[in-house]
Amino acid sequence: MSTRRKLEWLFIALSAGLLVLLKWLHYGVTHYNIFLLILLAWTMVLILVFRAMTKMEYSPRERGDAPEEG
Repeated sequence: MSTRRKLEWLFIALSAGLLVLLKWLHYGVTHYNIFLLILLAWTMVLILVFRAMTKMEYSPRERGDAPEEG
């Protein structure tokens, strides 16, 4: 398994761990607004990380950003 795949699975496990922790703390019931802010922030972190991983995977030519030669 590649390092990228291991990192993806790590973030999935961290997401599950975060949800279990928030459930154990009863944040979804007692502090609903804070619960939503935590979920929104975590989602933003995941989006940024996965976008960065995708950009590192492809070269500029494959993305279509590089100028054509010739």
